[in-house]
Amino acid sequence: MKKILFIIFVILVFVILAFAFNKYENNKLIQVDETKNVSDDNLMLEENININKALSNETTDKNTNKEDINEKVSQNENNLENKDNKDNKENKEYKENKENKENEVKKVKEKKKTIVIDPGHQARGDSSKEPIGPGASETKAKVTTGATGIYTKQQESELALKVALLLEKELKQEGYNVIMTRKTNNINISNSQRAKIANNAKADAFIRIHADSYDNSEVNRSIYIMPDF
Repeated sequence: MKKILFIIFVILVFVILAFAFNKYENNKLIQVDETKNVSDDNLMLEENININKALSNETTDKNTNKEDINEKVSQNENNLENKDNKDNKENKEYKENKENKENEVKKVKEKKKTIVIDPGHQARGDSSKEPIGPGASETKAKVTTGATGIYTKQQESELALKVALLLEKELKQEGYNVIMTRKTNNINISNSQRAKIANNAKADAFIRIHADSYDNSEVNRSIYIMPDF
């Protein structure tokens, strides 16, 4: 009988231990599950934080890019404005220069230049004397007949008058005020008198036309003499 009771006692102890062990394992599993859930929650929270950081960084980058774009747009606008101001300034200066030149041309046209043309010599010379220049003691003939063409037999005074009349016509067409010292060969006007005509007219130019001769038939040229201002 004692042996049977001992066996029963052992069985009960075993059952109790088995039940207790089972309960312990269940509690352990529950704790593991809770720990796992907490860990999963922490992972999800950390993931959410990382996502929020990423979104925040992306937003910051977008804002930075937007600011950079706005700054570049502003710089381009300033550059365009500066360019427009420069172009306007250059156009203004160009217009002012153009207007000034046009005004100068207008003034020149309004104030006609006066040119005196002196066809050299005359049909008959005048051998009486006059000073070679203002205040000079040296004298010379007032005016001579000039040269005569070898082949044409034309007097220099005639040729000079023809050229002078052609020049007068051209200059008048260009708008100049032209004064002739003579328009005929049959006249007696000395060299000093011709100079006085130009001085009294306050001429801008005094042109004397001649056709000089030379004793060498091989020489064929033209010359001009003008003052060195």
